[in-house]
Amino acid sequence: MGCAADTENLVRYLLMAGEGLFEHLFDDAYPGLTARDALALGVGDETSPYHFENAYFVETESGVVGCLVAFPADDLGLPEIVYSVLPKERIDPARPLFERRIPDSFYINTLAVDEAARGRGVASLLLDFASELARSSGCDSLTLHAWGDNDVALSLYRAHGFHEVEKIELPKTAALAHEAPMLLLKCPLA
Repeated sequence: MGCAADTENLVRYLLMAGEGLFEHLFDDAYPGLTARDALALGVGDETSPYHFENAYFVETESGVVGCLVAFPADDLGLPEIVYSVLPKERIDPARPLFERRIPDSFYINTLAVDEAARGRGVASLLLDFASELARSSGCDSLTLHAWGDNDVALSLYRAHGFHEVEKIELPKTAALAHEAPMLLLKCPLA
């Protein structure tokens, strides 16, 4: 479980996994605001699902190489203050990502592995750990959102039993790294 000292790593992995989503939401929404700054506030907010206590890290002798942020899907959303301070044109197109969920599932918000550590089983280790967390929370499935054109991630998720439940269209913006719809995926737990 993460702690306040993990804030910098946690923000780095949230940005990595979001692939432009947080930059779309926060960068320059107000003068001088960056996605990094906004996320640092969010991970320090104990009422936020992105709080560092919902973060788990894989560390090797070279340092932190992977991160999982996961929590009951019923907690999915942005902190209420975000809805009141972000301009409507920023939040509305992305709102489905923070509202579409499968009740009683355990939601994987972030699964990210440093490029140098990929192919070493770190992501599978984090998915297995998420399954344990889900079971201990009384959830019967794992869920997550993934970019529809992220073939590497989709291959991993499908190999672990995830299947597509819904496609969520997002507007094309310069900040978003993907053009395909976001997919809501589900993996039943045995």
